[in-house]
Amino acid sequence: MNPGYLIFHPTLDMPLPALPALLARLAQTGLTGVPLKDAPNHFLAGEHLLQRLTFLGCSPNLPLVSDDTADDAVCTVQLLGPYPTPRLIGGSNSRPPRCHHCRHPYDNWRDHLSDIEQEVCCPRCGHRCAWHELNWRQMAGAGRLFITISQVFPGEAVPTAGLMETLQQTGEPWDYFYAQPPLRGIEEAVTDGDKEGGVSGQ
Repeated sequence: MNPGYLIFHPTLDMPLPALPALLARLAQTGLTGVPLKDAPNHFLAGEHLLQRLTFLGCSPNLPLVSDDTADDAVCTVQLLGPYPTPRLIGGSNSRPPRCHHCRHPYDNWRDHLSDIEQEVCCPRCGHRCAWHELNWRQMAGAGRLFITISQVFPGEAVPTAGLMETLQQTGEPWDYFYAQPPLRGIEEAVTDGDKEGGVSGQ
């Protein structure tokens, strides 16, 4: 069973990085390992993945394997996208985002997964921003390209400064959040998900 994903994404206000160069950097830094069979841009965890994350509390216990197959109890790294338009990804742990000014919660956020660039006006304080600019408290994120690391419980690990520098090497700011399966807001599965009812986590 997969307890969750640590998900990285470039911010929406910057151009996307070139995928071949990004994949090469991920391999060189040891984040990605052996590609999975019949799964584009999906990899087993690299030999240095545990050194690219800082685990909080107990010692890390990520299930790692060395061949090119994986089941739902193995840590993998996958690229999702790039998508032609921005999308918001959340999970079963996602909670209503809040206004940055007055912390008003937007309880109907699930109705707006497809129009995240639409402007919304806070009914409490009148502050205006796009849906993706609300305070999602690292429980959802918006972008056109995502990197998921499975088998990470929300808040269990944070990226090292070195990993963030690797992602941002060509100048694009990156952010990260945590999501537990089933993921919401993407059309295809992270592995073998239900396209209509969300995404089944691995």
